[in-house]
Order: sequence, then C-alpha cells, then structure tokens
Amino acid sequence: MSESLDETVAGVMARVSTSIADGDSMFAGNNTEHYMSVSRDALRAVLAALQVTGRPEPRRVLDFGCGYGRVMRSLRAAFPSAELIACDMDPAALASCAGAFGARAVAGAPDVGDIEQITDVDLLWCGSVLTHLDAPAWGPLLRYFSRALAPGGVAVVTTHGRRMAMRAEAGKDYGLDARATDRMLAAYKACGFGYNDYAGNDGYGISLSSPGWAVQRALEAPDLRLAGYDEAAWDRHQDVMVLVKDATATLKADL
Repeated sequence: MSESLDETVAGVMARVSTSIADGDSMFAGNNTEHYMSVSRDALRAVLAALQVTGRPEPRRVLDFGCGYGRVMRSLRAAFPSAELIACDMDPAALASCAGAFGARAVAGAPDVGDIEQITDVDLLWCGSVLTHLDAPAWGPLLRYFSRALAPGGVAVVTTHGRRMAMRAEAGKDYGLDARATDRMLAAYKACGFGYNDYAGNDGYGISLSSPGWAVQRALEAPDLRLAGYDEAAWDRHQDVMVLVKDATATLKADL
C-alpha cells in the first residue's frame, strides 16, 4: 500500500533544511516552528495538486515571490533533481536562494512585463503575491503564469479569501488603518474583491478576493483550468487555488 499524503509530507520535511538566512523577513519573532509549518503546508498543497492532477515529479519548478526560501526549502527536499527557479524583487533574497538551494535567480519587478518570461515550467508555486495586488494587476500576472507553464504544468497560487475577510472584520491588523480596512471590506462585500494600498506604498497593499472572484479571474488567463480550490489551506489563513495548463485539450476532448 502506498503511503498517505501526510506520511509523504512528513518524510520530506525530515530532510528540509532548517537553516534560516539573516534578513529573512518571514522569520518574524524567531518562531522556527511556525516558519517550518508554513513551509510544510505549502509542500502539502503542492503534492496534493500533483496528485489530484495526475502529474509526475516536476523537472522544472518556479517559486514566484520566493523571498528567502521559506517554501523553496521544501520544494528542494521534495524534488532534489528538479531545476529550481527563484523570482523575487529582493536581490539579497535571490542570492540566498541561489546559494542555499541551487536556484536560478530571476529578478522580479513591480510591472510583470519587466520580468524575464520563464517558460516550460512543470510546477509553479506563488504564495502571498496576489494577496498584495489590486485587481488590475491580477490579469497580467496570471497570464505570465500561463505562459510560464509547460503544457500540463500545474500552478499552485494563494489568495486572501473568506477566512481573511472574517479575521479583518473581527479586528485583525493587516497593516491598514481602520478606515482603509473598512473600505476594503465594503468593496469585498459589494463585488467579491477589495483592496487597499499600504500607507506610502502605491500599488502594494492587501487584497481580499472571494473564491468565485478569484477563480473567474484565473480562468480568464489562456489555457488555464481550475483543478482545485481549498479555503484557508495555507497556514490556516490563505486559500490555495490549483490551476493546470491544459484547458483547451481537456475541454475539446471527446467533442
């Protein structure tokens, strides 16, 4: 009998590097246990996505918005032979991922059109990027992902959904003042999407997207098919959306 997903995740996590780079902003409060649990949740989401889509072990993996490698460390342990590609706007984070995990570094940019177009990717992880972008930025980024994926490639992308909306409404501080939070929640309740910049950061802030809104935007990108949506699956907070680049072939099958 094959091992369960949880057993596979536990086995991989036993091999994951626990060395955390100086300057890693995700290592807040020196809480190693939480830091590693977030990496574990991402690994579980990725392995579940490959399992549900019937895809083999990826040869080429893109971690878009990689930071200092909180998730990349688990991807390296899970897929030791894969080519890893790290994309981030922080040069120090890219250098850290290149040195620690052997990743190829690709410089990020506020305008996705200025980022080198990666192609032929079997697996793409994007954790907590769309969660910081206003609605007009979603389409270009999702189209970038579609171009990046090889035929049959899988993208695992996180969003702020209903769990985050409930927490914000209950007073959870997401870096916005009360007025900005109220504006974001009002827009979310009205149309399924809300956003507000962080103070002093034009075009970068917090977004709220209902599952329906997020899925609709994703399916507007060429050739992407929805293969899964799991609410609050990453760190019991962010939603996980699984997209596959095979919509045309799948929808045309047996016509």
